[in-house]
Order: sequence, then structure tokens, then C-alpha cells
Amino acid sequence: MMNKVWRLYLGELQRLVKYKIIFFTMIASLMWIAIIILSDTETARGLVPILMVTDAGMMAVLLLGASFYFEKQEGTIKSLLVSPARLSQLLIAKVASAVTMGLLSMILLGGSAWIFQGISVNFLILAIYIIIIVGGNTAIGYLFILKSKDFMGMIVKFAGVMLLFYAPVLLVALQIIPEEFDFLALLSPVSAGSLIIESLYGTVSIGKVLFSVFYLTALTVTLYPFVVYKKYQKVAVEG
Repeated sequence: MMNKVWRLYLGELQRLVKYKIIFFTMIASLMWIAIIILSDTETARGLVPILMVTDAGMMAVLLLGASFYFEKQEGTIKSLLVSPARLSQLLIAKVASAVTMGLLSMILLGGSAWIFQGISVNFLILAIYIIIIVGGNTAIGYLFILKSKDFMGMIVKFAGVMLLFYAPVLLVALQIIPEEFDFLALLSPVSAGSLIIESLYGTVSIGKVLFSVFYLTALTVTLYPFVVYKKYQKVAVEG
């Protein structure tokens, strides 16, 4: 099984290079790095969690979405479904490629914050958090990918939902949401992801961190096997 997943994973990375998805992802990361360098230390400390969750969450979904629609156009998905590889292995490989991009972004952003602003962090725990964030956000993202007829349709739907998800983050940051109700913002995957990364750069309630980790993990282990798997197979077969 692992050999098949590994081959599928390498194939996913090759397609990301072929479709120039990695190229544009790296450009986005370079923009975030420039923002970190040009900010003062305290501002950078506050921005890093948001920038990381943007790359690990939103960019991962766009990455998978672009890959999915390119594959549909080329008929690659149908050929994979009739290959010896299982659909579950294909999904694992796709999410693993998104995780890889998230970890690469983490190294670039976290390394830049450390080198240029002197902001250090436990990269091992951060890597675990990035994996959790990618899992939860891509599970939700696939719901929009598989319900959209084309890439632009997916982007429009996803952008609207992202604005909704980012709203709690901004409301909490601006202290518009009263402190006693700020836990409601954690129902947004973006807010939950931002908070667990923020916990490595500042003081955050352990209860909120545990809830956020559990919430994002629950999204992954429930949506992928019970919703995404079935929908992916149906959409791929229909073409």
C-alpha cells in the first residue's frame, strides 16, 4: 500500500510542477516573507499565524482545486480510478502533496520570522499543527471543489466562504466580539487554525487550543471518509 501511495504522491508533485501551481504558491509565500521583513517585530509576531494559516488552509484548497480541474480536463482522474490504486490512496496522496506545500511554506515563513525578526518557535509542534490545519481546511474545501462545475465557480464559492471564515478572526482581533463570546470564532476553521499557531508565538488558553485541535481533526476524520470519498468517486466517474 505504501509503495502505491508513494508513487501517487510523487505523481501529484509532478502535476503541481507541470501545472505551475508550485510556482504561484511560492510567489505568494515570497509576498508574505516581504511583509514579515518590512514589519516591526510585534506586528510580524501577530501576522505570522494568519499568514501561515492562509497558506496552509486557503492556498492548499486552491492548490487541490486547480489540480482537480486540470486532471478532469485531461481525463487523468478516470484513468486513475481504473488503475490498481484505490481512491482512498489517491486522496491520501493528494492531501500529502498539500501538506508538503504547507510545510514548505511553514519553513519559509517561520524561518523568515526567526532570521529577520528574531521570532523563534518550536518547528516540530508547528509542523504537527500545519498538518492538522491542512487536513481540516482541505476537507471543507473539497466540498466546494466537488460541487462546482469549473475552477472559477469553485473560486467564487470558496472566496465567499473564506470571507465568512475570516470575519471572526478580524472581529476578535479588533475586539468587536466580546471576550466572553470569542470562543464562537473557533467554529471558523481559519480562526481555529490561526489560534493554534498563535499559541506557539504568544499566550493562548490551553482550552481553546485543545478545542481547536479537536475541531480541525474531527473535520478531517468525518468529512473525508463519509462525504468527500463518495462525492469524489461520483464526480470523477461522471467527468
